[in-house]
Amino acid sequence: MCGIVGYAGFAKKIPLDRAIEKIHHRGPDDNGAIYFDKVALGNTRLAIIDLSPKGHQPMFNRDKTLCITYNGEIYNFKEIKKLLEEKYQFKSNSDTEVILYAYQEWGVKCLEKLNGMFAFVIYDLKKKTLFGVRDRLGQKPLKYYFENGLLIFASEIKAILPLLGGKPELDEVAIDDFLTLQYVPTPKTGFKDIYKLPAGHYFIYKEKKLSVHKYWSLNFTKKLKLSESEWHELVLSEIERSVKSHLISDVPVGALLSGGLDSSIVVAMMSKYSSERINTFSIGFDDKKFDETPYAQQVSQMYNTNHTQLLVTSEDLMKNIANTVDLYDEPIGDNSILPTMLVSRLASSKVKVALTGDGGDENFAGYDRYTFVNIANFIAKSPSIFKKVALLHAKTAFQLRPNKLTERMNRFFSSLDDQFYRKYVNYNSFFSNAIKRSLYSDEFRKSLGDNDSFDTYSSYFDEKLSDLDNALKIDIRTYLPDDLLYKTDTASMRYGLELRSPFLDHSLMEKIAAMPSDMKIKLLTKKIILKDIALKNKLLPKEIIYRSKQGFNIPQNKWFKGPLKKFVTKTILSSGMIGRIFDRGKMEAYLDDYYKTNLNYDNNIFALLMLSLWFDKYLDK
Repeated sequence: MCGIVGYAGFAKKIPLDRAIEKIHHRGPDDNGAIYFDKVALGNTRLAIIDLSPKGHQPMFNRDKTLCITYNGEIYNFKEIKKLLEEKYQFKSNSDTEVILYAYQEWGVKCLEKLNGMFAFVIYDLKKKTLFGVRDRLGQKPLKYYFENGLLIFASEIKAILPLLGGKPELDEVAIDDFLTLQYVPTPKTGFKDIYKLPAGHYFIYKEKKLSVHKYWSLNFTKKLKLSESEWHELVLSEIERSVKSHLISDVPVGALLSGGLDSSIVVAMMSKYSSERINTFSIGFDDKKFDETPYAQQVSQMYNTNHTQLLVTSEDLMKNIANTVDLYDEPIGDNSILPTMLVSRLASSKVKVALTGDGGDENFAGYDRYTFVNIANFIAKSPSIFKKVALLHAKTAFQLRPNKLTERMNRFFSSLDDQFYRKYVNYNSFFSNAIKRSLYSDEFRKSLGDNDSFDTYSSYFDEKLSDLDNALKIDIRTYLPDDLLYKTDTASMRYGLELRSPFLDHSLMEKIAAMPSDMKIKLLTKKIILKDIALKNKLLPKEIIYRSKQGFNIPQNKWFKGPLKKFVTKTILSSGMIGRIFDRGKMEAYLDDYYKTNLNYDNNIFALLMLSLWFDKYLDK
């Protein structure tokens, strides 16, 4: 696992030292840079496979016609190496060298053979071409700046900025989308001319021109016709295979254990294939409603893991919240970034690699929003008079008793007849278009033109799919890489920790996408097949399998209205974004309403807090 950086198109050599220093945390074990005519590649290395100096990057092939800078893990690199050994002579045991020769042998088609998480750029000295790739699900980041033939790329934007020669400009539309979605949707980043390479895509740079191409996407249209027992057998064997492959490492491997279904199943499988006692880690809160540590302890005891946990308080939040923008160089409004940072720091004290349960919800329909999709489908079949009465009741309830629950009910019933991709945004949105625009400064509002954040998912919608499959497809293409994986990669790599997610194995996901929807969710019951497998194979006790999903959240509303009230208000209102993005008077009134009413739009407040810190660090002039 590493950090990568480089450029092409510069008229003269620009040292990469400052850029490499900005991502040193991603690879504290080693670093290097190589310069060519108008091209440079740099790398910081976290040694996981082949700890020797032979794994140093950037790395050449034997005749020095190809050079690579690479971040990630290829779990099947040994199998690929066997296919290449008769033709190519390897000098190391690293997966980096395998990618180099796989590209030399098969070109772009080498991507079909790679199973893992990766972002890499290869410079072909003969063709004077840069080939840059991001893995299928977006587990590893690849950001780039492109303008007037100049290309700068890196694992993190903070490594791009020193090479720009000045501060970047604000992308107003990206910020407008962020306030609704809680993340910046690909390819935007929040900065003009700086982009995210989409998951499952590669770029080609040649003669100062850049083209981006898709090489993989998940197919939900082709369903397999299997019996229930056949599905159980297939899913179990795929999970076992994936977990086993994710254990490959030359350093100790642990696990982040929340006590939820997904991470607990991963630990159960790890215990089957690991030859050593597993190190597990969890975060708890002093507020019992948010604390999952008793469940994590129960699973730890069941599988005899060496368990370490940390209790988080509002003081811990206050100490770390201002530091979040040192890690996150895109705006992110997901409040679980804070416990993710803390559990990554905790785990990194004992291991270099940890497995997670990420991807279980997106595969098996585990989020509450999928229940809303089911309920909406049920109501859509009801007589129109019923829908009208339900909407009237929802509006009346919100007017008489405005709170978080009645607001969500009103929002749900108001969008029943919308296009699916619009109402799906509506289920999950933070700020509505109307509320956002009421807070903006006149100048900022004008700069947005006719942007409508509620149309963000329209390009992913497929009318041939069921609403549930559309929801899963949308989340896998957007929320998963742009929020969840951005959050976990950034936090873990800050502390030199590599996180691996067996549920994001692309082969496993292709099979789950071919599963009928009713095996994942029925009415209010989510993750049906995964729960059945865990129960029938005695992987976990019933109280773990069937407990309500909590999520990796923090008791922020209690903290924001209590010990953090002054900090939140001061940080937002003193930010340079006031005046530039928001009208001061309107923002003061919005914050005042939050503290005086029961609406409890604390997620919106957290998004504003994160945006203010990000703006002041990267854009305030």
